[in-house]
Amino acid sequence: MKKYIFILGFILAQVACKNDDVQTTKLTTDADSLRLQQRKEKVLTDEQHIKNMLRKKNNQLQTKDSVFYTATIKRPVDSSFIVMNLYGKAKRQGKLQEFKKTAIIKDGKTITSEISGSVFRIDNVAKNQYKIYTHDASQHSYAAFDVDFDEEPVSIKKATKTANFYYNLLPKKTFTYSIDNKDKFFSIRKDKLVLNDTILDTLANGGKVYKSVALLDSQEAAGLNTYYFVDSVSVLEKLIIRDTARVLTNITLSGKRFDGVSTTNYSSAFVNDSIFQSYEVTEKQTKNSAHVVAYATDSVVRNYRYNKNFNFSLLNTNAYQSEQSYPQFYKALIDSTFYVYSKPFAMNKQELRWRYSVRYTRKTVANPMPIEVSVSKKELIKNVDSSFVFEAPLQPIKKPIKIETLSEQNYKVSDFDINFDGYTDFSFPEGFDLNQNATYAVYLYRPEKQTFIKNNTFTGPSMAPYILIDKDNKSAIYTSKIGNNNYSARIVKIGDDGKVLYKETYWSTQTGGKIKIHYQKSQGNAVVEKQNDIAKSKNWNAKDFKNEFLNWVKERTQ
Repeated sequence: MKKYIFILGFILAQVACKNDDVQTTKLTTDADSLRLQQRKEKVLTDEQHIKNMLRKKNNQLQTKDSVFYTATIKRPVDSSFIVMNLYGKAKRQGKLQEFKKTAIIKDGKTITSEISGSVFRIDNVAKNQYKIYTHDASQHSYAAFDVDFDEEPVSIKKATKTANFYYNLLPKKTFTYSIDNKDKFFSIRKDKLVLNDTILDTLANGGKVYKSVALLDSQEAAGLNTYYFVDSVSVLEKLIIRDTARVLTNITLSGKRFDGVSTTNYSSAFVNDSIFQSYEVTEKQTKNSAHVVAYATDSVVRNYRYNKNFNFSLLNTNAYQSEQSYPQFYKALIDSTFYVYSKPFAMNKQELRWRYSVRYTRKTVANPMPIEVSVSKKELIKNVDSSFVFEAPLQPIKKPIKIETLSEQNYKVSDFDINFDGYTDFSFPEGFDLNQNATYAVYLYRPEKQTFIKNNTFTGPSMAPYILIDKDNKSAIYTSKIGNNNYSARIVKIGDDGKVLYKETYWSTQTGGKIKIHYQKSQGNAVVEKQNDIAKSKNWNAKDFKNEFLNWVKERTQ
């Protein structure tokens, strides 16, 4: 029995040892895999790339009089490789001189480190093919190289400079007006004043011209000069390119103009190597009453295409308008009726304006955001002495109105002379008829009384937001829906004396799906002509019957 127990213990011990070995092997394998993964995931930072390259290049130098001291890194858009611009100093003939080299590194390997100058632009021209642009300050020169990673070894060849690389060299790509003190700014630049230059004097048109900095400091791009054009109301920074006889480019980069009424700010930007944008923003105060202040802003954006010679061609112009109002709230006017006025306007040989009697709404009193009022009276008054001319009827349904829409309102006089006597008349919504057509009340102007009198003859419905007038045929047109998808059109013919000559009415009926048009002519209260089903041959489109009917009436009455 003891013998069997011993054998069993021995077997269990062997199994346990084997399991320990397997566990140990697994842990060792996992640890090795983790170290391998960490080794693969380790990526050098730009600082480490630069440090390694500087150490390598300095070890290769054969003289202690030279040293690489710093470097910068550039990448193409796809980051498939890096370009390292190396900056060094050398002592030659007792003087320190700067020198630059360029290294190309891909997948951790240095392809080359002997390109002269520093890279400032990289273009991806095809798959695995790039064009790099370099600047050698010591030689005042620019160069381009084609790099092809598909070739073995990697091909690097000097190439033609095809792109507008001057864009990348611009020290400023955006221009905004930043002169705080105009007098001081130009007083300390007296030596920059341009005198006796016929071309610039012509452009200045009586103003002064001051030379500013060049747009680009490069011998290859000479003549890109900027100037300040200064007069009593404006300062404009312009790019002027010219030959001996004429101006080739005249572009406003930045500036400001104030003419006493409006302020215009100019700014611009070189968006890329072919697109230039200019911005012109004009702000003008449009309202300045006790109850509202408002400013209108007109913005103009111009897009230009330009080339290496900085010749500009206009592509398009986009204009935008907006107005910002700043209504004013006075606690002292709570629970009071007060006046707000429109801006003056000319009408019937008089200068008039609207006077509104208003009160703050309860909602506004509780929270004046926005400031709304209810209107209790709308009066037309003379601007010269505020004398009364006419009281207009109010809307049938009164709604709160934002105070900025009434105060300093830009009222537009309608071209509405319904009786063709040469004087402008009024038309106001009066309510709705039984078929829910909006009706409009007409008030004729009486020059002998200098006021407006309601005329019931011309009052009537209209499916348009006003009563239609046909000037050529001296008639007023009233349109309405009369139920069951039927419509009516009434034409009122006006005589030379402004009185009604006759009325013609057209209306539709529908029976069993058939549409019939009827006609009636009346003079005064008498019907002088009447016809039924006058469009028998017409095939009507039931889905668009309203428009077809109205167009048919229009053509018939021409």
